[in-house]
Order: sequence, then structure tokens, then C-alpha cells
Amino acid sequence: MAIPVLINPAANSTKAAGQVERVRRLSPAAEVLMTEGVGSATRMALDLAQQGHRLVVAAGGDGTVNEVINGLAAFNAKEPDAEKQVKIGILPVGTMNVMAFELGLPGRDLEACWKVIQEGKVREVDLWMANDQYFAQLAGVGLDAEIVQQTPWEMKRKFGPLSYVMTAARVLGQEAPLLSVEIEGRPPLFGSIVLVGNGRHYGGPVPVFRQANNADGLLDIVIFHKRRPLEVFQFLSAMAFDGYEACEDLDYLQAREFRVLSQQKQEVPYELDGELGKTTPVVFKPAGFPLRVVV
Repeated sequence: MAIPVLINPAANSTKAAGQVERVRRLSPAAEVLMTEGVGSATRMALDLAQQGHRLVVAAGGDGTVNEVINGLAAFNAKEPDAEKQVKIGILPVGTMNVMAFELGLPGRDLEACWKVIQEGKVREVDLWMANDQYFAQLAGVGLDAEIVQQTPWEMKRKFGPLSYVMTAARVLGQEAPLLSVEIEGRPPLFGSIVLVGNGRHYGGPVPVFRQANNADGLLDIVIFHKRRPLEVFQFLSAMAFDGYEACEDLDYLQAREFRVLSQQKQEVPYELDGELGKTTPVVFKPAGFPLRVVV
């Protein structure tokens, strides 16, 4: 059976045509299928699973991977036999692919990544839900979701990952929300930014969640008490060189299930694996089954 490869033709669209051709040339076994707009990769992945495919490859950035994960998870949630659950393979060709970096895949060497997929070694990682959506690598409430929300596609196409930095400089000047994080059995914690990690990395090679393990059944949580620009950049610098222990005005903890609420009238957006989700309140909890990734 051919291996379906769902590719986002708009991922890093300045090089889109070349990327598609590179994927087509990888192997006769690769059946390249083009996604068509937001949500189509989720629908296509679910359809492929229902047709009997037991491996679906996501070729794109974190957004494409997340959409495919959601499609496969919708199928796998109803399949009690783990051996019959559909696996995901990853070809990192988008603006950014933090999950591929987390899993130790060979960067943008598509031929090497395809070899990994053909070898078929499977790793199980924790899969999580934020309300009714799935995610596997990271999430955020507040600042980073606002950055995703306010970064136009044209800017992402032109500047790549730098576009998020440019938007962040503007968003940090806006009024910060007040969020509460509620975990059963302990008093609520308050802050302006909540970052959530299943893996160690967030937004690239910086290990923001240094205690994280994507197979330990826990999410790592960083809560910024404030979101002044200087404090955020000091935090990122400290995480790159010293670890969060060097930072003030934040909480770092782990939890299996928790919820985040806005303490103001206006609800606050959240993002999942770099893709804009919905708005608070949001409950984070285990999916109840792992994500099976070919690594």
C-alpha cells in the first residue's frame, strides 16, 4: 500500500513548488496529497485512516503536523487495539517544526527523514487535549496565542520565524490579560502568560521546559506573573543558558490535568502546537491514548 503524504503547499510558499517536487521524488511509495486550507489535513488524515492506512505522513510545519494528529486521533480514540491505531510520520518542510526537532529527526534532510519513515521504528509519546482539540508538543495561553493570531500569513511567508519576533515586539506593548491556573488540590496560581510543554523545546531549539519528558504523563507549565518585554526576553535568555531557576516572577510546575481561566470579562486565546486554538476557559488533560510516531 502506498504511503500517503499530506503536504501543505503553502508551507514556506516561496519554496513550495520545489518542496512538493522533492517529496514526490523521495520514493514511488510516496503518494503526495495536497491540503487545501485550514482543517483539510485533519479531514484528509481521518479519511485515510478510515480507508485502512496505518501510516500517514505530515509534510509541513507544526500546523500541518497538528492537523494530521487531530485527524488520526479522532480515529485512534475509537480503536482500542494499539497495533491497529494509525501512526504518524513527519517530513519537516514548513516555516517551523518544533516537534521534528524534539524527536531528533534529521532536520530538513527529507531523504534522511524518509529513510526513518521507511525503517518504521515507532515511539509512543503522550497525547493531550485542550478542551476538544488534540496537541502533542506545546501550547500557550495569552502572549504566544496573540502572536499567532496577529501574524499575517504574508508576513510569515516573507520573513519565516522572524515574523513571530516582529509581532511579539508589538503585542508585548498591549495590555496583558490576567489568567488563573487551577490544579485540583492546590491554590490557584495567577499570571499573564501560561506556556505548556509536553516536550522540552518551544519555538525552536531553546529548551524552555527543561524538566519535560514527552512520555512521563505530565505537562510542564510556566506561568509568567507579568509580561513586561524586558522580563520575557530575560526569561528566554536565561532558559537558553542557565535554566528557569535564574528567573524571577514566574512559576514552573508539572501537572496531569489543569484548567486556565481569564479573570477578566474578555476571554483569552490559546494556541496548540503553534496553531491558533479557541479561547479560555480551557481544560488540559490526557487524551487517554498515546501518539504513535515513526522516528
